[in-house]
Amino acid sequence: MTGTTAAANRLASELLATHAGQVEQLTPGLVRDVARRLGRLDVPADSQWPGLVTELLRDFFDVLVADDLQRIDAPGSIYERVGTGAAGAGISADDLAVGIRLSAMRTQAQVHRFILAGATPADPEAVVGLLARVVAAGEAVVVAALRGHALAAGDGDAVQARRLGELLVAGAPGAADLAALVGWPAGTHVSAVVVAPEDADRLRGRGDLPFARHERERDVVLVAPVTEGLLATTLRPLVADVDCTVGPVVPLAGLPDSLALGDRLTRRRASGAGPVFVDDELLELASTADRSVLEALRRKYFVEIDRLPAEVREPLLQTLHEWLRHWGHRPATAKALGVHPQTVSGRINRLRDLLADELEDARVRSELLVLLTALAAEGSAA
Repeated sequence: MTGTTAAANRLASELLATHAGQVEQLTPGLVRDVARRLGRLDVPADSQWPGLVTELLRDFFDVLVADDLQRIDAPGSIYERVGTGAAGAGISADDLAVGIRLSAMRTQAQVHRFILAGATPADPEAVVGLLARVVAAGEAVVVAALRGHALAAGDGDAVQARRLGELLVAGAPGAADLAALVGWPAGTHVSAVVVAPEDADRLRGRGDLPFARHERERDVVLVAPVTEGLLATTLRPLVADVDCTVGPVVPLAGLPDSLALGDRLTRRRASGAGPVFVDDELLELASTADRSVLEALRRKYFVEIDRLPAEVREPLLQTLHEWLRHWGHRPATAKALGVHPQTVSGRINRLRDLLADELEDARVRSELLVLLTALAAEGSAA
């Protein structure tokens, strides 16, 4: 926490302690003013709005004191409920957003009046910080209220799925509560599925539980609920006919890690490859994780090999890679390469000379497999 933030927190706390009793008095004028600015009739005396707005203002001031804008985003918050109530009252989403911004401006002005009425001058930086906080919090209220409005006026399941996706991708608090609301059992784990927008729509409704959804510029992240202890490959029947990348299964809070691995694999995945699972490509991902390690391994083992012409070097390295993958089994290596087993023997003998007979060392074999897997993933043995 910076000094300015701490000073703004103290100022907000002092204002709330001094003026908390005036919040309820502010409500009727605020409701009437906003209604008139929107061209609506005066709010009836028995309307639910004064009570809702009073509750919202009280919580809003608590948010300002704690500098906790994430609280506004909480599923089922007073801010969402105001949006739901607005939809029920026939208020459009646009009018709702305008009304909240007008309210935020009035609240900011009132906070400034409270500051000016104080017995001692306030720190100017704290004042600026607190007034800016009112604006930022007001925009967060707009987002939450519009979400509540959409839940009431539109496809509530789709809105909840998008909200849950946003929380999970951001690693934000509140995801577990919302996951329960959409029907995911307690303890559910998740897998990030990166897919094209048109394919994301095709996947909707597949499976026993709904996907969460997060839309990006070029693709969509679907978050698939998975029972703890199962691998992401259990999703294969659901995505068998779709080009996508499926990240590993992780707890809810680990979704960003599942997505990060999925994105790394997506960058390497060929178009039209169908579903590709991180769980099936972990060696490739591990071997390409650190470029400096790969360069060090190449310097360690390939000094002599790299001096060979490409037309000699590449078949040798391809043979070595398949030989290591098949645990030194010549017939299987020959079959993978489409050559005679004697050709494999000849190339391996040449490699033994180039590597100073280190191929008998288990650690050397492991390091060479990592290096060659990385080179194959990059599409080059050069």
